Amino acid sequence: MDEEYINRLIYEYNPQWKGELEVEEFKRPLYFEVKKYMPKKQIIGITGLRRVGKTTLMKQILSELKPEECIFFSFDEEETHRKEVLVYVINYFLNNFNGKYIFLDEIHYIPDWQGILKRFYDTMSIKFVISGSASLEIKKGKESLAGRIMTSHMPCLTFREYLELKGKKVQSVNLNFKDLSLLYNSLLPEKEYFEHEFRQYLYKGAFPEIVEEEDEEFIRRYIRDIVVKKIIYSDIPDLFEIKRRDLLFDLFKHICSESSNLFEIKNLCNIFNADYTTISNYLHYLKLSFLINIAQTYSKSSSARLRKNKKVYVIHPSLAFAILNYPKDILGVGKIMGQYVETLFGDKFFWRSKTKNEVDAVSVTMDQKILPIEVKYRERGGKITGLYEFMNKFSASKGIVVTKNTFKKEEVEQGMILYIPAWLFLLADDKPMDYREML
Repeated sequence: MDEEYINRLIYEYNPQWKGELEVEEFKRPLYFEVKKYMPKKQIIGITGLRRVGKTTLMKQILSELKPEECIFFSFDEEETHRKEVLVYVINYFLNNFNGKYIFLDEIHYIPDWQGILKRFYDTMSIKFVISGSASLEIKKGKESLAGRIMTSHMPCLTFREYLELKGKKVQSVNLNFKDLSLLYNSLLPEKEYFEHEFRQYLYKGAFPEIVEEEDEEFIRRYIRDIVVKKIIYSDIPDLFEIKRRDLLFDLFKHICSESSNLFEIKNLCNIFNADYTTISNYLHYLKLSFLINIAQTYSKSSSARLRKNKKVYVIHPSLAFAILNYPKDILGVGKIMGQYVETLFGDKFFWRSKTKNEVDAVSVTMDQKILPIEVKYRERGGKITGLYEFMNKFSASKGIVVTKNTFKKEEVEQGMILYIPAWLFLLADDKPMDYREML
C-alpha cells in the first residue's frame, strides 16, 4: 500500500477541513431519512445505481457536521480495493482528528469490510455511513452486522424530482380522484409542458447530472459509458466471476429491447448459446447492480410465484434508449413509447391469467392491500379485460389505467377504476410503486 498516495486521497476527499466543501442544494427524500438516524449508533448503509446521488447525499449530511469530526473516503479507485486501505483510513482519522463520523463510499469493493467495521463499531464510539452500488455485498454486510446496520435504497430520480431540479415544483397530492382532479385542473394551462417534460424524463431523467443536458449524443454516452459499461465491465467483474463480459453486456442489451416482456431462461440460453447456470447468474448480477428488475406473477402463494412466468424490465427507460442508441425522435413512436412507459411502472408483480389476459403491474401495500395497474399509453384506449378479471379474482375494489391523455373515474361492477395520464400519476405523492427496498 502506498501510504503517501492514500494520504493524498484523504485530503482530496475532505475539502471541509479547509472550509472549501461545496454541496448541491437539492436534497432527495432519502436525505431526510438518513439525517433522522444520524444520532443513532447503528451504521447507515445506502445502496443504489451509479450516479443517482448516493455520494452527494453523504456529502450533504457531512456538510452539516463539524469538519474536524468527520471524514469521507471513496473506494471507487482500483488502487484502494484492499482491506489495509480501509483500516488505514479509519486509523488515520481517529489518530489525527476528533473522529466521530466516518463516511465510506463504494465500500463493497473492500474484502471483509463488514468484519473491519464491526470491530471498530464494537470498540469505538464511531458513526459509520456507507454506500455501495451492489446490493448483495451490502446485504451480506447486514447479515454479519446483525443489529448494527440500517440500510436503504436510493432509486433513480422520480418525475417529481426531475421537475424540481428544473425549477418546477408541483403541489403534493394523494392518489384519489378528488385530489388528482384538483391538481389536474390547476395544471391544465401547462399540460403541454408536463407532457413534454415527461417524454424528456423517459429519455434522460434517471440521473441528476444530466437533467439540464440537451445534447442527445452526450446523454447517451453518459448513460452508456459512465453508468452501464462501468457496471458491466468493471463493477460486476470486480465482485463476481465473469468469464464472458461481452455476453453480460449483450444480455443487458437484449433486455433493453425486450423490457416489460415475458422471458424464460431457457430461451435466453438458446439466443446466446450459453448454459442455464451462466444466464441465471448473469441475470442475478444485473439485478443486484440495479440495472434490471424482474417481476413475478402475482399469486397469494409464494411457491406459485416462483413457478410461474416472469417479466424483465430495464430499471429506467433512459438506459434502454442509450444502449439501443435511440434518438429522441423515438419518443414519437407510439408502440415504443407504450413499451417503455410500462417499463417505468413495472413493479414487483404483474398478473397473467390462464386465458393470457394481463395486468401490467400489481402493487402490494404495507397492509397487504392490492392495487392492479394497467398501462394503455396510446391515443385510443384498449381493452382492460385483464384488469376486470383480476379485480374479480382477488376482490380488488380499485384499479388504475395509466393513459396518455384520458383522465376520468369509472364505476364498474368490481369497484372503481381511475384513468390517469402517466405524467399526472407520477406526480402523486401516494404512488403505489415504492421503489425503496429495505434490504
